[in-house]
Amino acid sequence: MKKNIILILVSLLILCSNITCAIENENKDTNLFDIKDGIISILIPVGIVEHEKTINGDEISIDDFGRLLVPGKPNMPSKIFSIAIPPSAKVIDVNFKVESEVILPGDYLIINTQLPKITYEKDSDVYFNELLEYTKNYEKVYSSNNPYPSSIVEFVQSSGYRHYNLVDVRVNPLTYFPLDGKLIYYPEITIDISYTFEDDFSRNDIIIDDIEQTERFAKKIVYNYEQAKNWYPQNNVNKNSYDYVIITLDSLETSINSLVDWEEVKGKSVKVVTTTWIDSNYTGYDLAEKMRNFLREKYPSEEWGIQDLLIVGHRDDIPMRLTWQDMGGGKPETDFYYAELSHPDNISWDADGDRQYGENSDPIDFYGEINVGRIPWSDPETVQHICEKSVNYEQNNDPSFKNNILLLGAFIDDDTDGATFMEYLVGSNIHPWMAYWMKTRLYESRSSYKKDYILTHKNVVNVWSSGKFAFVSWHAHGSPNGCSFITIDDCNLLNDDYPAIISAASCSNSDTNYLNIGQAMMKQGAVGFLGANKVAYYCSGWDDPNDGSDQSFKYFFKSYVTSGNYTQGQAHQYAISEMYERGLWNQLRYETFIHGSLWGNPDLGMNSISENDPPDKPTKPNGPLEGKVGVEYTYSTFTMDPNMENIYYFFDWDDGSNSGWLGSYLPGELVEASHIWSEQDNYEIKAIAQDINGTKSVWSDPLPVTMPKNKPFNFNFNVLEWLFERFPNAFPIIRHILGL
Repeated sequence: MKKNIILILVSLLILCSNITCAIENENKDTNLFDIKDGIISILIPVGIVEHEKTINGDEISIDDFGRLLVPGKPNMPSKIFSIAIPPSAKVIDVNFKVESEVILPGDYLIINTQLPKITYEKDSDVYFNELLEYTKNYEKVYSSNNPYPSSIVEFVQSSGYRHYNLVDVRVNPLTYFPLDGKLIYYPEITIDISYTFEDDFSRNDIIIDDIEQTERFAKKIVYNYEQAKNWYPQNNVNKNSYDYVIITLDSLETSINSLVDWEEVKGKSVKVVTTTWIDSNYTGYDLAEKMRNFLREKYPSEEWGIQDLLIVGHRDDIPMRLTWQDMGGGKPETDFYYAELSHPDNISWDADGDRQYGENSDPIDFYGEINVGRIPWSDPETVQHICEKSVNYEQNNDPSFKNNILLLGAFIDDDTDGATFMEYLVGSNIHPWMAYWMKTRLYESRSSYKKDYILTHKNVVNVWSSGKFAFVSWHAHGSPNGCSFITIDDCNLLNDDYPAIISAASCSNSDTNYLNIGQAMMKQGAVGFLGANKVAYYCSGWDDPNDGSDQSFKYFFKSYVTSGNYTQGQAHQYAISEMYERGLWNQLRYETFIHGSLWGNPDLGMNSISENDPPDKPTKPNGPLEGKVGVEYTYSTFTMDPNMENIYYFFDWDDGSNSGWLGSYLPGELVEASHIWSEQDNYEIKAIAQDINGTKSVWSDPLPVTMPKNKPFNFNFNVLEWLFERFPNAFPIIRHILGL
């Protein structure tokens, strides 16, 4: 159904770029801040409101906002914004004001948020308890005219990402009055956050943590990033840094040599530490807390500057953190415990000291400081094989493999065809790079979507084992043993010369209480596996990322990975942050925990990587082909880097000047440079790229550009004489034009 735009009160350009923020009592030097009470003031332009009529009621959405997904209550636009306050400051209060409010024309029956379901072979008793809560919520809201939500801005929690000190606030830019059917819209919202400092605060307590890659993530999640980055020391990376850390068993140190060597070829500084060493050198309630304390100490750039952590060992030997959430399938264990490092256990994961980690009262946050992956085996031969095929995966430059995706979509219920999810994943209008990918589709016979094969166990095994798929996505009911079309017993038939990154939207495929299919596929068939380690929720009728649940999480993960700009570890943490900010989990802690463990090397990416490869040849510069001297013109180019390293660019303007080195930029990111020519002539613009190690590409093809000279006016005096004789009255005008 085509969406109708109700109002365009604030342009998307303003939404993306116009952030007004100020600190009261701030010094003129932006690198300093007063160590006394202050206020951060943030203006949030809301943007476009869209309305869609459905058979179930009205759907209201706002671009770049998520949803307020409370089962039974109106499905309303909402988003969590993480706003930085100065280092070590404590939030006192959060206030807001709106410049204006607009009553949207018409009467509305906003659809309610449906109860998410369980992608499990048998329904859980928990579902029926939640159904009672759903009914209560529905009757309470829709039988009254009380405004929903009750507040435009809500304080969520204090949080953090590496050295950034954050306050998370939820913004609800519309208010609904159910009985009247009225909607009020707030186009601009100003948030004021009051803060204070502890008496013993010192600037020396500020963490030094300046890393380009982690700042990239900070820029995404910190709303006032441009302001906040100036509060912290920069360019203080420790010379003895280790951005890639492996924690493993003494018995597995030699099994990981191939992966260690390869990561160093890629430019990583690798440090291998054993659980024996950590156990002897760090304190904590158990080995898991000792490992987390080690990581908390070493992740800042003033120490090791850790970005990626690979845990090599089964959870029986290297523990995951058992958490105190249970939706009917048991308490989940999670490696997210080693990613989220903002505060020590006694004020985050176990604030009340009862050894029941991750309770609703434990104030953890949902931004991982580091990317974490695990090879879930402790057998030396298996570990060595997984490491070797992970290296081979990145070295493989065969596009028939690396740009090839297998899509497996089953019906979850009568309203939920997994093919809908699959087609959304590969839509080239949303993901332009997917236009160049090969796609093999296996859907159920009753699906209305085009398919290459009918989804059956036999077809899946035959197609998968005989094909070359770098990424596999499935959506089905599941169990630790697999799902209806693939099981643990089938793994030995998969071609391990072409292993895949696997995204499994199912229940319990990585359940740590069993030898699960995710673990088995890491042994044969996979180099990465992201699946739920307990029963998982799904959204019935899912057809949009803002519908939430497991489908949306896997959508974000797949999108980040296949773009080629993110490793699977980065994509995993980005997807977790997307789900949190957009409010797309039904049970925030539980679902984060069950999806918070990635099998595989976190630094593994989709793009082909070869030893010492330079960046690819930049594209021919794009821009105006003709112009005037004294006028500034802008040209652009881009390229990719086989090692997925950041890139610098250099434009030669062909007039004796150049742009200098610009950057760094992400692989595939468009770079622009401007120039003014001072003389009329013909020029050829070209560009060259180099990676962060100084390895240069070849020059791009040149772009011819003309700054034309004035053409002389050639008189034809015979014609002129004829004109004067034929039109004598025009002589004064012609003489004036010619300047005679």
